[in-house]
Amino acid sequence: VLKHLRHLNFTNNMGEQVDFDEFGDLVGNYSIINWHLSPEDGSVVFEEVGHYNVYAKKGERLFINENKILWSGFSKEVPFSNCSRDCLPGTRKGIIEGEPTCCFECVDCPDGEYSDETDASACDKCPEDYWSNENHTSCIPKQIEFLSWTEPFGIALTLFAVLGIFLTSFVLGVFTKFRNTPIVKATNRELSYLLLFSLLCCFSSSLFFIGEPQNWTCRLRQPAFGISFVLCISCILVKTNRVLLVFEAKIPTSLHRKWWGLNLQFLLVFLCTFVQIVICVIWLYTAPPSSYRNHELEDEIIFIPCHEGSLMALGFLIGYTCLLAAICFFFAFKSRKLPENFNEAKFITFSMLIFFIVWISFIPAYASTYGKFVSAVEVIAILAASFGLLACIFFNKVYIILFKPSRNTIEEVRCSTAAHAFKVAARATLRRSNVSRKRSNSLGGSTGSTPSSSISSKSNHEDPFPLPASAERQRQQQRGCKQKVSFGSGTVTLSLSFEEPQKNAMANRNAKRRNSLEAQNSDDSLMRHRALLPLQ
Repeated sequence: VLKHLRHLNFTNNMGEQVDFDEFGDLVGNYSIINWHLSPEDGSVVFEEVGHYNVYAKKGERLFINENKILWSGFSKEVPFSNCSRDCLPGTRKGIIEGEPTCCFECVDCPDGEYSDETDASACDKCPEDYWSNENHTSCIPKQIEFLSWTEPFGIALTLFAVLGIFLTSFVLGVFTKFRNTPIVKATNRELSYLLLFSLLCCFSSSLFFIGEPQNWTCRLRQPAFGISFVLCISCILVKTNRVLLVFEAKIPTSLHRKWWGLNLQFLLVFLCTFVQIVICVIWLYTAPPSSYRNHELEDEIIFIPCHEGSLMALGFLIGYTCLLAAICFFFAFKSRKLPENFNEAKFITFSMLIFFIVWISFIPAYASTYGKFVSAVEVIAILAASFGLLACIFFNKVYIILFKPSRNTIEEVRCSTAAHAFKVAARATLRRSNVSRKRSNSLGGSTGSTPSSSISSKSNHEDPFPLPASAERQRQQQRGCKQKVSFGSGTVTLSLSFEEPQKNAMANRNAKRRNSLEAQNSDDSLMRHRALLPLQ
């Protein structure tokens, strides 16, 4: 039929010429009729509202007078002729079961997807580093999150770290200025300098955890933190062990003098720190930490943490540090009865307890946090442990140096050391006397010997020759001291006088003679502890 239509033309019953073009389309003029309802009787009235002239110029073939068009009887508004309305950008068309395909519902695009056109059949997914906006009409870059220098939490941690550096520098300056005073010398001056330097490194290492993580900061911050703390605890361990060896040695031999030597102390610190350095080197060589973008924790946020490379290596690093701290705690507890000037045991014990509490609580906190709070938790642990070590070990000494200079004298140190030696010797002598008395009683013999004549005991009577108050004050002013030690059966009194040879040579000779008699009559324990006095 199409073949014949291309060559067909005729005149219809109305006298109009009908032609078909080469494509089979009808060639002719058309009138556009709008059906109107008659307001009088409701009948249909045909109203011409336009025409189509195929022979006119392009752009002028169709003419419609829209003012004449009426819809649904008498309305000029075009009625909605679809079963579903158009879907706006940010939505897509959804199929309605049991309805034709031309009927649909508009469904919002899910998070991470968008549509920027009307009646979109599907939503497009945003790129990896982008996320859909609130209306799901476009994609915007994801928020990048890390522990920043500019946020309040990062600023607070930075201020605490700077405060720790300042306080440590202040203590180092005080120890340097008063380096020749007895308090500084008695605390092992050189190791104290090294300990303060390690605390400076501890506070400084916390700053590597703040800011956008880079590969070099991720590889530097854990080794810096681990080596700094091991250096710090190694210094405390060697200091505590040195004092304990000095006061526990029966007779100071050449071997003990080697242990007391400064070179060997630094060697022990180096060996303890070298183990941690080896752990860090193996860690960096086998599984170096690096920064990465984490898209999995939250959809619209990109976290930039450090991938530690090996959690086992991190466990070894912290475990070795805690092992040294436990050994240090053991020696500090063992030396808790040493003289007050040398007895840093209670302060070291407190600092190690703070250290353990901080790092034991760090493990569950580190495992349960994510994102930027992982770095924040470790920074808080580093600062808390560092402040605990600094406060417990040095603040008391700085207080004595600056505000109690009367206690920072050689006499105070000597009196404390001599009192400790006397106390140990008295206890040993009384213990030996009790053993001899029990042995004699068991054999039916007489009671044991009394304590050495160098120990003056008074149980229920006072000193028969008390000194006047003025003379007592004068003796105290002449750089002397008097110590009292209480036991179960009485009170033992030790009097020592430290006079300059130029001022009172006779008193000095009498003191030496008295000390010589005491040394001859006391037991080996007294000889052991008095031998340590010149070393201090």
